[in-house]
Amino acid sequence: MLDGSIELPQAAVVVVFVGVVMRVYFGSVVFAPKYTRFWNILRRALVPVLQKVIYRHLPFDVSIENYAVEEEYVGHVDLSPQKVAKILDQERDVEVPLLSGFKTDWEDRKEAGTLVWYHGPRLGGLPRWLKKYQVHVTMFNDNETGETILTAHHEANPYRPDLWHDHLTKGESFSVERGVEMTKTALEDSELAYDAHPLR
Repeated sequence: MLDGSIELPQAAVVVVFVGVVMRVYFGSVVFAPKYTRFWNILRRALVPVLQKVIYRHLPFDVSIENYAVEEEYVGHVDLSPQKVAKILDQERDVEVPLLSGFKTDWEDRKEAGTLVWYHGPRLGGLPRWLKKYQVHVTMFNDNETGETILTAHHEANPYRPDLWHDHLTKGESFSVERGVEMTKTALEDSELAYDAHPLR
């Protein structure tokens, strides 16, 4: 430990625990895809403030502002992020991941919405949101065309305390290619038309 303060492993466990408690008691309401726009507005306002607090007061370097890379590009659609989330929810049971960082893409566009769905094995009778993996989709608005750009990656489920290190360090579960392909499949299963070609 540094000067008696908590280190990253302990802090991560605390954050995960708080997230799990919120998910257990308020999940069906708080994380619903119909609130994609609301959470985006709130996250856009609060994350920079929280990041300054983290840099000023915590003894380790953690960033809750991060980037989507061009390799994560799935495609673009002529629908709002909230509409995309609602349509995908019918096929993949998606939710808004409040534990995720706020993203900027390779063209400096700010996140317009984010969602995840869970898959893979789970222990015993645990709920679906404690499956081993998640697909994380982040959406950005293109100011010139008005379309929504979708990006994605595959990773370990951050609600699982046994997987938090894998999630935070982009360990063996992390795969851009797998996330992109699974998102394209979800879009096709949802009959949601998208264009996989570069926007411009």
